[in-house]
This record gives sequence, structure tokens and C-alpha cells, in this order.
Amino acid sequence: MKIKVPKSVDLNVKNSESVARIAAASKNGGVIAALMIPKQKPIFDKLHLAYNLKRANEENFNLLVAVEGIHEGKLSEISILKQKGASAIFINSDEDMNLIKRVFEYAEFLDIPIFVNCHNKSLSYGVMNDSEIAYAMGVSGIPNYAESVEVAKIYELSSHFNAKVVFQSITTKESLEILKNKPENIFIDVCIDNLYFTDENLKDFNTLYKTFPPLRSEKDKNALLKACEEGLIDFISSNHIATNQKDIPFEEAEFGISKLDIFSQLAYSLPISHEIITKLISTNPAKLFGIDIDEYMEIELGEFEVDFENFASKGKNCPYTRVRARII
Repeated sequence: MKIKVPKSVDLNVKNSESVARIAAASKNGGVIAALMIPKQKPIFDKLHLAYNLKRANEENFNLLVAVEGIHEGKLSEISILKQKGASAIFINSDEDMNLIKRVFEYAEFLDIPIFVNCHNKSLSYGVMNDSEIAYAMGVSGIPNYAESVEVAKIYELSSHFNAKVVFQSITTKESLEILKNKPENIFIDVCIDNLYFTDENLKDFNTLYKTFPPLRSEKDKNALLKACEEGLIDFISSNHIATNQKDIPFEEAEFGISKLDIFSQLAYSLPISHEIITKLISTNPAKLFGIDIDEYMEIELGEFEVDFENFASKGKNCPYTRVRARII
């Protein structure tokens, strides 16, 4: 049996590979538009922005580009970058607060959304979730409060502005508690990996599950799934990163999981109703950017196996190849 669903809009694709590969992987994963997040390479000026938009045009792909609001301790030319085609602003929460305030001012005036990576770098030097599992493995952990303290700070700042703010890749129940009464201009994004896996998956030092933000506890995962069902979470995104530096010691392995090629299929495999999934990966993100979704795809109900050899992405670092996901 098959169901017909709208194609997806993925709001968290790292610029870890060429636009051509991102476009091809998106096609495989039923993604009609993707927001490029500048985490691997800088996108802070007209040259970097124009390059990516030109490549997307050549691929006939709707690439939304988030530019760095703050680059190397200085405010980017946000107004000019929006005029040149930037779709969003990306910032890290632990930048200078006065600069972040100015980014909020620009975002409100220009009506451009801000995507915030809420992690305190000084608390995030670990390689996985801070838990008894990390302790037993003898590796350093990243505590929940490395995220939640930053969420609280940015949430307080956002209450003084009407800018659209997306808290990107939220992973903890503490962060959800802080954001539970959020106003309409505040949005929560969650990475699909944190709805599938937990830190238990890393017990055997399996580097395929090493990602950032890290996989959290079973309680955190269940809290995220419940928040999706209850409407607190607005978006599910892929947090796609193409890296193959995994077959090395655990602490040296790179963060990141590749899954853009199977994003929509994985989303509809979650233990969440199809109607809610459609809102979280299609309707809601499309509305944020004023995108009309006029393309649909068919999803086969039942079990499917993942063959990463058919990935268009150069990243084959995908633990989903080792599971059989049941589409409900």
C-alpha cells in the first residue's frame, strides 16, 4: 500500500558538500527545498552567497541560504545579503550578546528568520551525551544544560523583539520546558536523529551514531516525540552532514550523520501520525518561507531497507542502513 504526501522542505542541511550533490540527494529524499546552514564553510558575504545561489540555479533546485549574522566577531551586512537573496540568518548563541541583539534588530526590521544554534562551546567539548554511558565508556560528555542555558538566554532576548526565531536542533526535555509557552514568532526545530536514536546506540563506540548536537537519553527522545504529537515542535529537519571520517578512533571521528537521501522516507517511518509528519516536514517549513508545495511523492507502507550505495550524497556515514524502518 502507498500513500501520497507532499514533498518536504528541509530546514537544516549543512554545507558539507557541493550544491549539486545536495540537490541530487534532496531529490532522492523527496525534498523540494532545503535551507543551507553555514557550519562547514563560511557564508557571510555577497561572494559566498552568490556562488551557492548560482550553483542551485544551475541544478534547478530551490536552495534557501542562511548567511552568518556574525562572522569572526563582526556583524555581517545582513540588509545587503537579504537583498542579494539570503533567506535566513544563522547565529551561534554564545556570540557577543550585543552583536546578537543587533542581529535581532535587523531580523525584525527586514522580516528575515533567525536560526539559532543553542550550544555553549565552553560546555560542549565532549564527544557524546553526558551520562552514565559516557562515564562507562571513559569519554567526555556534553551535558543537557550546555543547550538549555543557551535556550533560556536566547528565549529571554527574543521576548523583546518580534523577529522570527528558530531554535534549531533542540534535543533536551529541559529546553522544551523553557519553550513550552512560546509565542507565535518562536519556532522549535528537532533533528530526526534525536527522534530515532539515543546515547545507548553509542555503547559499542559506534562512530556512525556520533553526531552534534548529540543523541540524548531515552527520556529526552520520548519528550521530543511527545512534543511533536502535541504541537509544541514546529519542524523536523535532517541536520544532514556529509562526512566519511568515521572509521577511526571514537574521540577522533567527525560529528555528523548523512541522511538527506532518505529524509522523507525516514520521517514517515516515525511513530507519529502521517498528518503531523506532513505539518512538521512540509506545511510548517514551507509556510515560514512562503513556499508553495505543488509536488507530491508516494511512500510505500511497510518495511524498507536503506542502501547507502545509492546515496547521491558523498557521505555514507548512515546508521540507518543497519535498521529496517517500519512506515506506519
